[in-house]
Amino acid sequence: MSAKTGPDGHHVIFDGAGIGDFCPETSLLENFERLNIDIPNLCRKGRCGCCKLLLISGNIRHEKQSALCEEELEENIILACCAYSQSDIEIELY
Repeated sequence: MSAKTGPDGHHVIFDGAGIGDFCPETSLLENFERLNIDIPNLCRKGRCGCCKLLLISGNIRHEKQSALCEEELEENIILACCAYSQSDIEIELY
């Protein structure tokens, strides 16, 4: 998948700073890597929970994952490896 940005991308604020536009067709983790921003990660499949982020605002689409419990989902905890931006978002490391 291409990592296009611009009009088709979503603006991302990470830990209080605007870091650019994310392609909605690639995971948040892959977008971070494209921008050379290190996010803790291990399995890249939603199983380990290492890449947890807190979604402060905006909308994401979450692929299948098993590392988050229902309570975490209700608290807007997401996994960078399984989440895709659906709008401009603000997130921070959890």
